[in-house]
Amino acid sequence: MNEEAANMTVAGTVGKAGWRLFECGSAASTNDLARDLSAWSAVRADVQTGGRGRFGRVFVSDRGGLWISAVLPADGGVAKWAGFSLMVGVHLVRMLEVLRVSSARLRWPNDLMSSRKKLGGLLIEQSARDVLIVGFGLNISNTPWASDPALEAISTSIARISEPVPSVQEMAVRTLDALADAHQAMEEGGMTAAIDELNARWSRPVPVEVLLADGKKVFGRFAGLDQQGNLRLLDETDFEILVGHQSIEKLSELD
Repeated sequence: MNEEAANMTVAGTVGKAGWRLFECGSAASTNDLARDLSAWSAVRADVQTGGRGRFGRVFVSDRGGLWISAVLPADGGVAKWAGFSLMVGVHLVRMLEVLRVSSARLRWPNDLMSSRKKLGGLLIEQSARDVLIVGFGLNISNTPWASDPALEAISTSIARISEPVPSVQEMAVRTLDALADAHQAMEEGGMTAAIDELNARWSRPVPVEVLLADGKKVFGRFAGLDQQGNLRLLDETDFEILVGHQSIEKLSELD
């Protein structure tokens, strides 16, 4: 057991699924701490020093935000859980809407947004133990732009856009409840329902730039996903182009 894991304390059993929640003051990455935990366990850190997003991108994780990773069972093989991040995204957006976060939405594939500014993000990793590790970061009362002024224009927090401001502990339980609901919905119907709901929410095509893994760029208006999770882009003549989700390095909105 490493030093960070040794410093975790049991916060108790929380949420409607009976999560076993661990807490620690500081962690390089809560996803890394979660790897040795059993299903229906979660770990929350006050601060992350090495938080990461897709492709290892740095994620500023300062005090006052929610930095949590949850372990969920993934019986049935990899294919059954393909697209689970979309289902999680749907349920996290619903959670934000209950809190009356204005213009809450999911920006493909894993960014929680309020209008044009980022509130949080998720990272899902599948381990060899047939479990899914769902890492989630959410800006609550923290100020990531204090350490990186460039984030001021593109990020926000719940404290800036919604009242009353929930505590980190309250948001941990709300998030774990949302993850349990997403897991049940995936067990019952796969990702079809998640794609259908997201497509309904993505009703206004948005101009985007898509950077592919081979370095090429594709431009168009993002119009949602097909039933396999591939991106649907419209060109200037409204002709639909499908872009395989596995070939995409980054999507940037242009308006």
